[in-house]
Amino acid sequence: MKWTHQFQFAGFYAALEQGYFREAGLDVRLLPGGPHIDPAQVVVGGGAEFGIGNSSLLINHAWGAPVVAVAAILQHSPFVLAAIPSLDEPKALAGRRLMLEAHSAELQAYLHLAGVDMTQVRLMPHSGDIRDLGHKVDAASAYSSDETYTLLTDKIGHQIFNPRSIGMDFYGDTLFTSARLAAENPDLVRAVREAVIKGWYHALEHPNQAMRLINDKYAPDIDPLKLRYEAEEIRRLMDADVVGIGYMNVKRWDGIAAAFQRAGLIATPVDLAAFLFDAETEPDLGWVYTVLAVGGVFVLVVATVAVQVVRLNRRLRREIEERRRLEQILTHQAMTDPLTGLCNRRHFILRANEELHRARRTGAPLAVLYLDVDHFKIINDKYGHGLGDQVLVTVARACRDALGGEDLLARMGGEEFAAVLPGLDKVAAQMTAERLRRCLGEVVTRSEDGRRITITISIGVATLADDDGDMLTVLDRADRALYQAKTLGRNGSYFI
Repeated sequence: MKWTHQFQFAGFYAALEQGYFREAGLDVRLLPGGPHIDPAQVVVGGGAEFGIGNSSLLINHAWGAPVVAVAAILQHSPFVLAAIPSLDEPKALAGRRLMLEAHSAELQAYLHLAGVDMTQVRLMPHSGDIRDLGHKVDAASAYSSDETYTLLTDKIGHQIFNPRSIGMDFYGDTLFTSARLAAENPDLVRAVREAVIKGWYHALEHPNQAMRLINDKYAPDIDPLKLRYEAEEIRRLMDADVVGIGYMNVKRWDGIAAAFQRAGLIATPVDLAAFLFDAETEPDLGWVYTVLAVGGVFVLVVATVAVQVVRLNRRLRREIEERRRLEQILTHQAMTDPLTGLCNRRHFILRANEELHRARRTGAPLAVLYLDVDHFKIINDKYGHGLGDQVLVTVARACRDALGGEDLLARMGGEEFAAVLPGLDKVAAQMTAERLRRCLGEVVTRSEDGRRITITISIGVATLADDDGDMLTVLDRADRALYQAKTLGRNGSYFI
């Protein structure tokens, strides 16, 4: 793998866990990577049979490394450049410190094509910690699915430069192997590709299961909120609802090679037939045109073209409608917690800040509740994650019923929920919190063996103060109030 364990490789974990590799007669072991590890060098050196690389595999191939691209997992590269706020354009990198990881050639190509003189940039090896931005480096290579979450949650001032802004839309994580293995055992390569694709479809259909697997087996220290953020971004980059997972287009690879050539990273044209495993080739239809020309069947040609135009228009209309539908689905997914159907944290904070500004304009009071399901870990450990998910869904439904449709409600992650209550002052907010707590105490969930499981919650309450600059400040106060409620014995509420 090209990085340490995270949702970026969820399809590979799923292929192992669901037995897709085993069913194909494969014994697979996953080797984590890191900022200083180039998977192409590992595979060429015999340290692994397969690797996960990016579009810089094309450069490896052009310079003689016997690597073969097998399947593009991400249709759009997550590589971006994170920079300090004062760098208003890539050209401003001259004389600045730039931290690049080992296999980020596409970012180098982007900077070159954006007019950056790389000889004037102070290149530094990537530490693997994006939090170095601002005090150790001025810019750094980053993944939009990973490091951007850290920048946001740690409130690190930054801006993002994306190669797609100048038309560089490269493939992302690409499964590859050695030219020798592809030539000697193509059936094995196809079996691995098929198992990986099946694993990714399973991971996308069951993201919560995939995240639990990662937390339980591969990366127990990863924040579940970060995993969910990454899962949403990876889904967007895969575009699997539009393009089949693993699909690669020869012409698109040709365009990537041309971009590398313009940037001076590839000296000669690339033999894509040797680089792409099972490369799709365009059929040669020259003989058709010759026959038509000789036959002089002009009317037939015109009729054929007319039919094709009609069909094309119909297909385009269908594709436009389908894309509109997919955009609506993706927009909904980007705003919604997939388990409970409530707002996710990111959309909640955006909407909550809108409510804060509205309260400032009108002078109306505003309150925030921060909720936590008591002893949720015990429920998970005793009855399993399936029942734990059922409890969270039940809590979400009960909160929605108790608070009504006017209030903004969200799952913040794990067993924590939050609500914004426009128009409520301290007294009204405390009364609402107590009413909600009592309502949840009356909710009963049953385990598979029929045992009754009662739910209690702890609630932190905060109201908008004159010096609150944004909603995160109010949420932080409500979170501290929640901690006090739990310290005082749980199943209660506390106001700060």
